Amino acid sequence: MLKKTLYILLIILSSCLIGCREEANENAEGVISYKVTYPKMDKTNFMFEFMPKKMELIFKNDKYITNLSAGMELFKTSFIVDKNEGEFIQLIKLVDKKYILTLTEEKVEESLLHLPPLTIEYTGETKQILNYACKKAIITINDGSNDVFTLFYTDQINIKTPNWCNQFKGINGVLLEYQYEKYNVCMRFTAEKIAFKKINDTEFEIDKKYVTLSESDLEQEMQEIFDTFK
Repeated sequence: MLKKTLYILLIILSSCLIGCREEANENAEGVISYKVTYPKMDKTNFMFEFMPKKMELIFKNDKYITNLSAGMELFKTSFIVDKNEGEFIQLIKLVDKKYILTLTEEKVEESLLHLPPLTIEYTGETKQILNYACKKAIITINDGSNDVFTLFYTDQINIKTPNWCNQFKGINGVLLEYQYEKYNVCMRFTAEKIAFKKINDTEFEIDKKYVTLSESDLEQEMQEIFDTFK
């Protein structure tokens, strides 16, 4: 009788462990597709049609890569973010040129200090985006312009500290609608589709043809690229 009881307890315990493991991995792999718009750009600008209109975020095991391309993919930039390894990688492809920047978590912290400070107001309001409950925050950029915009984020997608490497690091959730301005270009990202599925590790592989650049050199290269889009 004792042996039978122990056997039953072992089965129950094993089931609980399996259930916990499955729950922990729920919504931990997949792809988020965003629409990209330009709220501050004149639509009559002849370069408007060449600007990126879509962005893709591919995630797996708290690691993710974002892909953004323009001009029939003559220009492409990707960000590979791995919190577990404390690593941030930016890739740039411009026609036949390929550049790579790799930053440690410490260097990311230093880089963020050069961005304009912002204030995050958590409103307590929510809305549904693609059937996911999203919390609303109001962002104020404290750079003299006092630019204000709203963003929405959700905790229903399993990526730990997804914003540790960007200016929204105080927000604990995946951004599904937000705004970002750099290189004098304001871009707004709105999630259009979320698909949870198995992701192949090859999505995060890096072509060995990429040439290493310093952060300052890469910033200059990116500024020149976006200047041509304006």
